[in-house]
Amino acid sequence: MIATLAFGPRRARVRQARFVPRPSLPVDAACVLANGVREGLRTLLGEACAVTIGEPVALDAAAWRSLIHDALLFATPGRATDVVFVLAARDARRLVAAAFGEDVSADQGSWSALEAGAIERIVARCANACEALCVERRGPTRAVDAAAVPRSVAYFDVRVTAPVALTLGVGILRDLPEAPPLATVTPATLGGAGVDVHVVLGCVELPIPRLLELRAGSVVVLDTKVEGEGELNVAGQRIAFGTCGLRHGRPAFEVRSITPRGDPW
Repeated sequence: MIATLAFGPRRARVRQARFVPRPSLPVDAACVLANGVREGLRTLLGEACAVTIGEPVALDAAAWRSLIHDALLFATPGRATDVVFVLAARDARRLVAAAFGEDVSADQGSWSALEAGAIERIVARCANACEALCVERRGPTRAVDAAAVPRSVAYFDVRVTAPVALTLGVGILRDLPEAPPLATVTPATLGGAGVDVHVVLGCVELPIPRLLELRAGSVVVLDTKVEGEGELNVAGQRIAFGTCGLRHGRPAFEVRSITPRGDPW
């Protein structure tokens, strides 16, 4: 059980402290999904989107029922967990109006089949960002009946402020595993993807397959002339020690030893 300290409503000058359940969903995973939603909406609406997220929380059954009342729900099944998007009816109207270039403040009455289909396609595009949570999607994103959806174990909202104001709720239906599932990724799978590698005063970008092949004696050509002992860092983490100097007239870093880590490199 994970718990966090919270405070009840203020009575006089005292607020009662209590421990409340806290979901195991990391905030950075929520940020990855929110960024994917932003990019999906930007592509569909043709305008830059601004989003913020609420901190993930654990909901009781009453709070979950209140959230999904009179809302549209869209579920994405996954291997690690299932993700359900919660979109209030008023926000769904704003979103579909923006997609059709109509006045978002107009009362459009009941849903048409065209509008209902458009909303489902828009949410399905945003659900492409679920990969970080699902690990492996097990089916398409589809509209579901609220009665068929169990209470989420973690919930946060993605608040869109531009070009249209709306809130897209995100419910996580099963606790994520403590460690990511084991997977084998080969250099061929990673293709031409690159990461920034920093070596003290020198800097270079290496393809990921080249990074995975680094061993004692490997040489990394730099873009800045430096000399002496050095460290090879990726994403702020030291992965190797070595020596900086010249190799065939070019500044370079020679790997002397690899720092033991749980990562593939």
